[in-house]
Amino acid sequence: MPLAPVPEELRYVLVGRAWVTPVVAELSLEPAGRPLEFLPGQYVLVCDDDYRIPPRSYSVANAPDPSGALTLLVTDVAEGVTSRWLTRDAPLGVALVVSGPYGTFLADPDSGRPVLGLAGGSGLAPILALAEDAIRRGLPEPFTLLFSARTEEHLIHHARLTAWDQDHDRFQYVRTLTRASGPPPTGHVPDVLPALLPDLSRHDVFIAGSPGFVAACVAVVRDLGCPPGALHTEEFYAEPQPWGRLADEEV
Repeated sequence: MPLAPVPEELRYVLVGRAWVTPVVAELSLEPAGRPLEFLPGQYVLVCDDDYRIPPRSYSVANAPDPSGALTLLVTDVAEGVTSRWLTRDAPLGVALVVSGPYGTFLADPDSGRPVLGLAGGSGLAPILALAEDAIRRGLPEPFTLLFSARTEEHLIHHARLTAWDQDHDRFQYVRTLTRASGPPPTGHVPDVLPALLPDLSRHDVFIAGSPGFVAACVAVVRDLGCPPGALHTEEFYAEPQPWGRLADEEV
């Protein structure tokens, strides 16, 4: 397992914002100076350059890039001061403080085990980074991504993930819808996963999403044989919490 970089505080600039679902915006950040070093699956704290906006944690949704660019998936929450500012009010070009990286939601590139990623909503972010990194490394082991969304319009980067599935024999992307009919599969992950991968005894499993989503997925992957040491989880909250609280609650 690679050693995670030491957390630090750096300046970034908000250079892009695009709505990828009705409630999730994808933010593009570029370093104003030295870029942040991080590993796929880690998260950062983000606030404004004047520290007037409360810092909140967001997983980086891209694999490390030589340019130092960061991509974040931020759910717009009406009562969320930071998420509302980032998704609607912060002007492009605004200076941001990014601190990190944090977290141990990390893959071991030498494990030799197939990877399963289970994601719900903006919980796709860290698993997207893990998948992108695996593809860049030539997919040494098979990687399956099962993404759960309410409806088709709530799917994040569906076209991109479908293209990865078509272009790489060892990458499989499956989406399931929980509140809409459509081509199968539909339904919640615990109902869909056993038919997709009935034996997880040799897999590394990564689960990211709301606390309820994570708990339900943990139960089913354990039933399918995933050993405790191969199970990794990351809980996402409607309004991500300050780092201190996240550290206490992280599974």
